[in-house]
Amino acid sequence: MSQIQQQAASWLDRQLKGQPGRYEVQFSALDPRLRLAACQTPLDFEPHGTSELRGRVNLKVSCLDQDWFIYLAADVRRFVPVVVARTALPRGAALSPSMLSIQEMDVSRVRGNYYTSISELNGMQLRNRVRADEVITNVNLMAADAVNRGEQVVIVATSGSGTLGVRMAGEALDSGKIGDQVRVRNLQSGRVIRALVVSRGVVEVRF
Repeated sequence: MSQIQQQAASWLDRQLKGQPGRYEVQFSALDPRLRLAACQTPLDFEPHGTSELRGRVNLKVSCLDQDWFIYLAADVRRFVPVVVARTALPRGAALSPSMLSIQEMDVSRVRGNYYTSISELNGMQLRNRVRADEVITNVNLMAADAVNRGEQVVIVATSGSGTLGVRMAGEALDSGKIGDQVRVRNLQSGRVIRALVVSRGVVEVRF
């Protein structure tokens, strides 16, 4: 490894120290025909094109006292324990802990934000199919429906002040996520009302 690459490795080590996981760095070979005046001051390093130090990284290396600079390419691989799919999962699957596991994976080229805790994915649903051992990211996810059409739900009728509440059985006529308004049939009176989805299988209407 050349002196420039050694100094670049030390600079990357300082930037990445303290971040979760471990990393590996591999530099592209410098042009052997390159002739640079010896630098009398410490080299200056800065990422070129992106500030994220993972995946393919181009570093601008400058010698301030000799007034030269070059670009140094590096492949920075980061290995972090993250949430992955235990098996292939279909689009639309509502995630549960049994479907997921934690594995150390190379996240240097993962698109989107990854997760380090299975509990972070509670109440989420897959936007697209994922393969076994694939890293789960926010790109894969959407909020799961808390109420599904045709299912029995609990209707909670509360007063405007919230001091009085009545619970009754109902049937969801729409599917919806928490915060959505859905149509619900009161199974006792047969009346159809609009209610707010507040949690899994529970809707609220105020009077």
